Amino acid sequence: PTATPVPPTAAPVKPTTAPAAATAAPTKPAATTPSPAVVQPTAAPGATKLTLWHPYTGATGKAFEQLLYDFNVSHPNVSIVPSYGGTLYTMRDKLLTAIAGNAAPDLSVIDQFWSAELADANAMVRVQDFIDAEPSFNKDDIYDYAWKTATYKDKIWSMPFSTSNEVLYYNKDLFQKAGLDPNKPPKTWDELASMATKLTKDLNGDGKTDQWGLSLVLTADTGSVYDWLIFNWQNGGALFDDAFTKSRFNEQPGVEALQFYIDLVNKLKVVPLAPPPSGFDNGLIAMTIGSTSRLSTNIGLLKDNLGVAPLPMQKKQATGVGGANLAILSNTKNKQAAWEFVKWMNSADVNLQWSMSTGYLPLRKSVVAAAKYQDYLVKEPRAKVILDQMPFAIVRPNIPAYAPGSREIGLAVEEAVFGNKDAKATLDAAAKKVDAMLQGK
Repeated sequence: PTATPVPPTAAPVKPTTAPAAATAAPTKPAATTPSPAVVQPTAAPGATKLTLWHPYTGATGKAFEQLLYDFNVSHPNVSIVPSYGGTLYTMRDKLLTAIAGNAAPDLSVIDQFWSAELADANAMVRVQDFIDAEPSFNKDDIYDYAWKTATYKDKIWSMPFSTSNEVLYYNKDLFQKAGLDPNKPPKTWDELASMATKLTKDLNGDGKTDQWGLSLVLTADTGSVYDWLIFNWQNGGALFDDAFTKSRFNEQPGVEALQFYIDLVNKLKVVPLAPPPSGFDNGLIAMTIGSTSRLSTNIGLLKDNLGVAPLPMQKKQATGVGGANLAILSNTKNKQAAWEFVKWMNSADVNLQWSMSTGYLPLRKSVVAAAKYQDYLVKEPRAKVILDQMPFAIVRPNIPAYAPGSREIGLAVEEAVFGNKDAKATLDAAAKKVDAMLQGK
């Protein structure tokens, strides 16, 4: 089924050789474990303490830990103790190791497609059971796409928390300087390539590119598979067959999508293999594809100079559903307290606050309809792009083979782009490995 640090003149980064952790919406790993963004209140005597791993840093991390602070203050009998677990890309292996060693946290933010693997390992508590036991929980208020991210074998295993999609961010000032209309971003792949060419410049005449037209996530360890899958879907491609027994990403649409990547880097030379640090933030990259979760951060950096647009399309519009869910892990001794926490984090008031402070999509229909959110859209119309793309958003499959299989696809994308290799042969090699996973071999 069709189920998001070196100068640019340096040598290209060497492709990843070891299998990377499960792929997620592109998030660059932090070099060090960040300090807590918000100091949590001291737990009341006798309070139930629940440990929680999460992947959030920077402004998003501060917003997340503020939610935890608010929960702790309003629920004195429960104390959530947060810990940065690494990016969603790197945290999966860490979590699986902790589970195997009986050292897992009580709760964890998880990538949406981990539910199947954790459920099969009996490592998480099924959220469906709590929902069924609580008639007052309004399941219908939550969008179907959000439930799809949490569902495995027709049962809800994790609690939707944050959802996003991929958009095109662009620098309006650089558009004007290149003679492009900043109110007319690219709508097709051809326009994306053409505009990226005009936006790629040697500013000081030394024969080296100083300003890049476009940045893409190209390495497996930063999530190359996520955006490439979107290009595959836009080209009419599929990921697997309907029975999840055979790969289809290596068919012609996928080959053409990967060739487009290869050409942008190696033929047109408009996408850097080694992007300048904070290149988009600093005006050294004119366009980038990124998660809507960065909307508030990017607005803070570029102000009115930030353009936000739907992803350029090929045969059809498509974007991916990214984000993360909350899991109650089986080792917790306080399942009811953990349920109260994830239920609170999914509530309308909390989801409204989280959506407006970050750029993540509202999970609930009532949040979108809320006067406060509608006022937010009026004041910040760039956020409307997030909602406008949802009819074209595709959820990655919640099957056990997806997490390890997506690693292989991401590594194939990286190998083909960095090595300027044959797109078909590279994808075929990855498909053989993924087919074995799909068939349980």
